[in-house]
Amino acid sequence: MGDSLGSCAYTRWRTMADEITNRLDGCTSPYLLQHASNPVSWQPWDEEAIELAKKLDRPLLVSIGYAACHWCHVMEHESFNDELTAKQMNESLVCIKVDREESPDVDALYMAACQICSGSGGWPLNVFVDPGTLKPFFAGTYFPPVQRYNKPSWGQLIESVVQAWQEQREQIINSSELITEQIQKSSIGKGSSQDVEALIKESILAGLSHSKRVYDPVNGGIGGAPKFPHPMEMEGLLRAGEGDIVSHSLDVMATRGLFDHLAGGWHRYCVDTEWAVPHFEKMLYDNALMLAVHEKARRLGIGSQNDRVVGLTLEWIRNEMLDPSGGVWSTLDADSVGEDGKSEEGEFYLWTPEQAEDTVACERFGITEKGNFENSGRSVLSLHEVSDLDDDEGLRIHLLKKRSERARPGTDDKVLTAWNGMLLVACADLPEDDAKSIGQHICKEFLSRKGVLRTRRGETLGGPGFLDDYAWAALGLLRWGIRWDDKECLHRSREITSQLLKIFADPSGGFWMTSADHTELPVRQRSVSDSAVPGATAVVVELLRTLLLLWPDHSQADEWRGSAEKAVISAGDDLVARAGGHWALICAAQGLVELGQVWFIHHSGNEPVEVENLRRTSAWNQLVVSSCEPMSGKDRGEAEWRGWLCEGMTCRLATMDASALTWS
Repeated sequence: MGDSLGSCAYTRWRTMADEITNRLDGCTSPYLLQHASNPVSWQPWDEEAIELAKKLDRPLLVSIGYAACHWCHVMEHESFNDELTAKQMNESLVCIKVDREESPDVDALYMAACQICSGSGGWPLNVFVDPGTLKPFFAGTYFPPVQRYNKPSWGQLIESVVQAWQEQREQIINSSELITEQIQKSSIGKGSSQDVEALIKESILAGLSHSKRVYDPVNGGIGGAPKFPHPMEMEGLLRAGEGDIVSHSLDVMATRGLFDHLAGGWHRYCVDTEWAVPHFEKMLYDNALMLAVHEKARRLGIGSQNDRVVGLTLEWIRNEMLDPSGGVWSTLDADSVGEDGKSEEGEFYLWTPEQAEDTVACERFGITEKGNFENSGRSVLSLHEVSDLDDDEGLRIHLLKKRSERARPGTDDKVLTAWNGMLLVACADLPEDDAKSIGQHICKEFLSRKGVLRTRRGETLGGPGFLDDYAWAALGLLRWGIRWDDKECLHRSREITSQLLKIFADPSGGFWMTSADHTELPVRQRSVSDSAVPGATAVVVELLRTLLLLWPDHSQADEWRGSAEKAVISAGDDLVARAGGHWALICAAQGLVELGQVWFIHHSGNEPVEVENLRRTSAWNQLVVSSCEPMSGKDRGEAEWRGWLCEGMTCRLATMDASALTWS
């Protein structure tokens, strides 16, 4: 503490340090509550924790994860539940736990630091931060309890960090400044000298070249292990006419280990190139995006598994993920308790022939004596042809009932606005009855409050929404309102859009990830490139181009187009240089430069049966607006219905001929 510190001050600070306790039991995040019983004196991300670190002159450890994260559980078990390790952490750091799903701004900033420090990222994300500036000076992911994997032990790392903090403070500050400067530079779009049309045309060609180059012609999908489903890339390939690549990829992913063949739903990714063994967590966002891309493929007659995986996944969401008050929960954990009483990854999903008790089920779902999971003699399910088997539904139900007797993985029962909006967009396009009931349940959540929140859990409301929350909520309500002629949803969507443009738009172009109501961090970030989900900027551009398609002569049309085009231009030549990481924005911006079509149908209360065929055959830039109320001067008069096919601000003559209800 130094010779100049008075003994009273030292005693007070020492007492303060001794009295630090774990404060997570007052949180609502399931991830934070998982750590509430750790001997580590975890703090939530708040001013109290930051001020404490300043007063104690200690570095902050900001440890970030999410409830379904397997390696987060591993590090908790190995290090954060260990008394000696916890003592070392408590005596030298102020330790903060962050749920990345509740605080995406904190996660994005420090993940960028991790990628600068280590060249890669992931969760758990452990970042050492100067509490005076909140600037990171070292970041990494998982660290083992003993030195291995060419990594120091967690204890060794803490010792080194604390020693450097005490003895090399100037170098640490310089390091934090350099890291933050690099993050700042990367967050500013380079811009482009091209106009939007030229930029998007070049970006599409670059994206196709990239995707075709890294496509796996043997096992389908994009890239090597670990292998993610890349739904945004699949959509870009679909639009470009690369149906063979998409059909192969979707069918392989739908028949191997990535998909839960019993209850439905996709796991997060696979650890191998053959899609045999997944990381078993189920994330709502993956399932929303995969539902959407399978529906787009189904409309084009591409793929053989669309009906099965869409139906099962909707059934899983309906049966297991609906919040009683409205909306859909976030994730299912990768880990669950096995017969030996230990919590292990994949326990809920793995099978031996003895557990299956049915030889035909074993043949159909790939359950073998050898197994395919980590030399355990247990199998991850996959689909296989069985001679003389016409229907496997009885086999599926048999295994599903047996699996229901096992300890179930934990559920993260937060209702996240962005992910619910994502699912609402998918449900608006799906013809299944379950999609309608799920969509109505999400609308119940969205329409029940005036503001846009990040999360809700039970009766506890989370903080203000981020850019992706506003964008997905507005887009979801817009698409739902169009599909079901719901005026309340359409009105709320336009309200949220106006708020979004006011709160998040950067006058120089593009959109900020955060509002003024969020924590002020060293860098105000944008969300442009894709991760496992589309960058939020892409969702805004998709929202604005859809509004323009519907209402090209609206009083705000110039603002919508200007904001969207400036966002694309501000992303700049990165769209070409890193096209594979910007597929969502490229696809959204395509709608700004390629003229779309809208069929407006005004009916007396019963739309013509041919209208549903219009919906089922519509392409990405075609919409059907069917309403019992007049729209923009389009009135059926005394007729049962009239229809108008419009492109931009040009509409063809009205028709009352049902055979004319086709796309030209």
